[in-house]
Amino acid sequence: MIFLAAGYETTTTALTLGSYLLARNPQVQDKLIAEIDKLAPKRDDVDYTKVSTMPYLDQVMCEILRYYPPATRLDRECGETCTYKGVTIERGVDVWVNPYTMHHSSDYWPEPSKFDPDRFSKENREKRDPFTWMPFGAGPRICVGMRFALMEAKMALVRVLQKARFETSPLTEIPPKLGTNDLLSPPNGVTLKLVAR
Repeated sequence: MIFLAAGYETTTTALTLGSYLLARNPQVQDKLIAEIDKLAPKRDDVDYTKVSTMPYLDQVMCEILRYYPPATRLDRECGETCTYKGVTIERGVDVWVNPYTMHHSSDYWPEPSKFDPDRFSKENREKRDPFTWMPFGAGPRICVGMRFALMEAKMALVRVLQKARFETSPLTEIPPKLGTNDLLSPPNGVTLKLVAR
């Protein structure tokens, strides 16, 4: 139950904010739709194997999670006293990481406020420290539901984009107001137009 419950709100938040990003970046949405039309044009084409073979879909989803990581903090308890770059962390101390701040740092991401799925191309991934992208945490305590959540979100996105596209409307809040508690879930929601293809 925890596995499913923990992924419900986070996946919803990722899909909501991802839809907003696609509406605001139609060139990315067009490229993603072209990949979907080529590899999974029909409803029955959407399965694990097909979705796993869509490289641009993976890049888009990773960039959505970089731009708007659903969780506002990752926390771990230090298991043993250690020193890193002159900072000593005592055993038992809670360490909090804010993925949003890290994902928007120009120290790690050129033009961090730009939505750019090409950051996650194979070549660009190999150049980057993997611990600068942490929407699910990292290391041995990474989110146990990461693969399930990614596949669920990707399948949902493919199914919608097979039939429609996202566009902004006069009611779209730009940028959306973000949640400030444990999740970035927009308290006002996100209003978009869904246009049949």
